[in-house]
Amino acid sequence: MDFKNFRFGLIIRTIFLALSIFATIFSAYKNEWYVTQIATAVISLGFLIEIIRYAEKYKRGLGDFLLSIKSRDFISSVNALSDKNSKHILKEAYDTILSEFQNIRIDKEVQYHYLKTIVEHIQIALFSYNEIGEIQFINKTASKLLNLHSQHNISQIKNHDINLYNLIKRLKSGEKELVKLKLNDNLMHLSVFATELKIQSKSIKLISLQNIKQELEYQELESWQKLIRVLTHEIMNSVTPISSLSNAINETFENTKGQKSELAKISDDDFEDIVSSLKTIENRSKGLLKFVSSYKQLTRIPKPDFKEVNLMELLNHCRTLLKQNISENNINFQLNCAQNIGKTYADYDQIEQVIINLIINAIEAVKNQDKPQISIDVLKTELNKHKIVIIDNGKGIDSDEMDKIFIPFYTTKKEGSGIGLSLSRQIMRLHKGSIQVNSELGKGSEFILEF
Repeated sequence: MDFKNFRFGLIIRTIFLALSIFATIFSAYKNEWYVTQIATAVISLGFLIEIIRYAEKYKRGLGDFLLSIKSRDFISSVNALSDKNSKHILKEAYDTILSEFQNIRIDKEVQYHYLKTIVEHIQIALFSYNEIGEIQFINKTASKLLNLHSQHNISQIKNHDINLYNLIKRLKSGEKELVKLKLNDNLMHLSVFATELKIQSKSIKLISLQNIKQELEYQELESWQKLIRVLTHEIMNSVTPISSLSNAINETFENTKGQKSELAKISDDDFEDIVSSLKTIENRSKGLLKFVSSYKQLTRIPKPDFKEVNLMELLNHCRTLLKQNISENNINFQLNCAQNIGKTYADYDQIEQVIINLIINAIEAVKNQDKPQISIDVLKTELNKHKIVIIDNGKGIDSDEMDKIFIPFYTTKKEGSGIGLSLSRQIMRLHKGSIQVNSELGKGSEFILEF
């Protein structure tokens, strides 16, 4: 530290104090110097006060500096020491120390904002709470998912799902559990993980919630695709020769005019049975080939050819294609569009296939209703994404079937193939979008396409 100015000022003041004291003592020996004695005594007292004030000034400066360290205020002390009256005492030392502290604080702030950005960027819901349930930290994903904020208490999770609240309270550090629940009208499969830690002797519990529904659906779809490839390979290898051989035998036993060939050793009845059996084999074989070829669509969807698509034009086209079916069932069909909906990038043919399939399903659902109604809304989300909502007033879907309707082969229709919704979901996945369903038995269904 540079005490040069402080030392010089203190020496000067001490010298003047000593001189004034000497003058006071000297005048005391002179009986007639009463005025001088009083004056020098006052001057001595003044110099003493000045020395005390001078020392106290720098003591206050040092005290302010130490207080600034305690309160992490590294600006005010520098300004105080820069005052002209302080004569820059200790400023160099203060500036050096404060500069180091400022650098440390800047590094901490940078690290804090960096980590905060990472936590906010990830799509995993994170929040922490103390022993009495007060939320200490929560990222945007968790706040949006649970509709909570940092000043809230985790007890408010009860308003969304009591089972989730009980699970969060029950989980111990390092434990993980999967839970299926419905939040914000969306069915979710959440992986809930808990970690307990102590910060300044306070117990904090950190909870992460990750919606793995899409990953589960992807794995499920991938498994089905593998199964379909095996089935198509094995069935095609068996059915193709059966169909071709049975057809060849039929041609041997019948001419082009449908007349039977003469085979002396075979009776007419046996011959008819053979022909009938072979025809049955041929028909069933062709049916199997048709059955298998329909499922091959699930594994051979081409990559989307993305182009600008006007969704309203696409929906009007789909309505025109199904106009006769809609009219025959006396369905009140409504098509609504928000203003300035704009265009989206999609494969026109593939999205048309999805919408036609959903409208046909809706028609099947409402055909037995007294006042059948189907409405389609084209909307934009808060994130400027396009959304198509297809609503019907049909019989609805049972809660036990909600998780199964997108599984290949599964169908509730007598003549259904069970690939329509599964194919639609796969097409939406290829478009980086999603298809969701909300339904209640007896109150109709709502299918949502989000791009």
